[in-house]
Amino acid sequence: MDLARFSALVLAWQRLAVETPPEGFRCAALTLLEPAVPFASAWWGIANPQAGQVSVMQGYLHRLPPAFIEDWWGIADVDALARRCAEQPGITVLDDGEGPITPAEAAFDTRYGLHCALSTLVPDESTGLYNFVSLFRGQAQPVFSEDERGVVELLVPHLVQTEQTHWRLGLRRQFAAAGEHQAQTDAAGYLRHASPDFCHLLVREFPAWPGGPLPLPLQPLLLAGQGQWQGQSIEVGVEPLGSNAPGRRITVRSRIGHGLTRREETIARAYAAGDSYKEIARQLGLSPATVRGYLRECYLKLGVSNKAALGGVLQRGGGKP
Repeated sequence: MDLARFSALVLAWQRLAVETPPEGFRCAALTLLEPAVPFASAWWGIANPQAGQVSVMQGYLHRLPPAFIEDWWGIADVDALARRCAEQPGITVLDDGEGPITPAEAAFDTRYGLHCALSTLVPDESTGLYNFVSLFRGQAQPVFSEDERGVVELLVPHLVQTEQTHWRLGLRRQFAAAGEHQAQTDAAGYLRHASPDFCHLLVREFPAWPGGPLPLPLQPLLLAGQGQWQGQSIEVGVEPLGSNAPGRRITVRSRIGHGLTRREETIARAYAAGDSYKEIARQLGLSPATVRGYLRECYLKLGVSNKAALGGVLQRGGGKP
């Protein structure tokens, strides 16, 4: 791949970061990559390598059925490609399909038409998690070459960085005032679209969560299709994606702490975002005097004395100024 094509592809990804909605970015970005490095299918997500193994937190499937992720968990402990990637973060690993594999891996590869693969783990310094991109070819396609492996190794960090820019420009802009992060799951509770910050908040609340379906305390909300859950460090909201979409939209917000109740935190965030006493009262079905009383309690608990200082504490996610 010559330098001009490389540059043109990276610039095209950067345009996608500005122009594409969150749920369409990965599909569009991989479609742009395909002419440079042809592939049949792909898996792109966020992982947490622990003790040499990879626990997948979130994954987008490109031309693969939803059952792929659940079936992969059945072979995760013996997946040699995942283990090699965990041992060499930042290096694109080539699986040419010729090495010894277990019967379970062979059955998995046959089921999903996987003949060879290129897979890369890219560390995310801000969260301690890893972004991964895996490209697959089937029996009818040639094995990835060493030149293609080298091109992918150079391209994937740009691809991951562009997606992070996309999240910052999109979801963070939309939810920054409320300190919220959104994600989408499939019907089985596996994350499909989520930012590294979203996954980081989940890991902070559930440090033993190994990936896969969302943590057990959230499963009842997923089954119900809607609701709220409050933990030690986060609040989680669940709602349906829509009548024709079986998945769920998940909203996670970092809690402030310092003894604030959910109602106090809701009012504090609304007030810091610019809503007046009357507007907050109308939204929550309260009187303006009651809203004032709640805010007085927030000021006392957080050790602040004005709206600017309150906003600063909310933005930092806790701690007195």
